[in-house]
Amino acid sequence: MGSSGSGRFSDYSGAERQSEGRGGESGGSSGGDRCRQAFSVSLEDVGLYSYFSKTGTVPTVGTALTLTFRTRILAADAAGVEIGALPTPFNYLAACIRDGISYTGVVTNSSALPAPRVDVDFVPV
Repeated sequence: MGSSGSGRFSDYSGAERQSEGRGGESGGSSGGDRCRQAFSVSLEDVGLYSYFSKTGTVPTVGTALTLTFRTRILAADAAGVEIGALPTPFNYLAACIRDGISYTGVVTNSSALPAPRVDVDFVPV
């Protein structure tokens, strides 16, 4: 399992998105504060992080999660146990987190087989 992305440097924190002219941003909708938008995500590398390693299972539907930023943006449970990483297209959230915006989420789908998977809905708080 690895990271997914568009293959552009803009997938990585610190890189600026290039404009496509006429005021639009490449790769998404222009306008609005992306830091203040809710989003749904399927976490990456769930089988490699502490939660699965320690318990052999995945969080149940309804489990509350938060986001933290280290070398990657990670989802963790209330005890701080890391569950999985956000895909690289969400790396822009690193700047949002550094600016003091927090994110809370709830597990909407999870399964341990055939490969550990956790889907989460996050909202800024």
